[in-house]
Amino acid sequence: MISLSRRLTALAEAGRTGALHIAGTPGGIVYLVAGRITHAESPGCPGIGERLVGCGRLSAAQWQAAYEAGHGSRQVGHILLRDGHLGHHELASRVVATITAATHALLLGDDAPMCFVSGERHWFGTVAHADLGNLGPETARRLLARPAPHGPRWVRCRRPAPVPG
Repeated sequence: MISLSRRLTALAEAGRTGALHIAGTPGGIVYLVAGRITHAESPGCPGIGERLVGCGRLSAAQWQAAYEAGHGSRQVGHILLRDGHLGHHELASRVVATITAATHALLLGDDAPMCFVSGERHWFGTVAHADLGNLGPETARRLLARPAPHGPRWVRCRRPAPVPG
């Protein structure tokens, strides 16, 4: 069986677009556009919605409204930007941190069965991407340590009720 890291590398080098479904524990999905990872999710990691609501950056109502408005057209991220809830750099940093955490969790179980579905896209849309070689825990720490464009914004993180994504 081909390892997850080798499969992702091959898909990236081929410039593929679609979703790599990974079975096993924790399992998950890695979404690629033109060979770049645009989203990743795993039950072992909080999703982008849980992260944004959990740290108080968005209210549950704001997240739910954006999710409902953009889910079907794969534009949730763009709706958050359009409505002024987040700046592009902040949202991109949080998306890359989500990708990094999920991909790291998936790479720990590197020998799980996989299935690539060509053309499948994530409902969040493409706001940012990550190259396979740039993923790792250090990437997330570096991106989240970068100050926001309008100075630091301190928020208190808390555990929210479950939200989609």
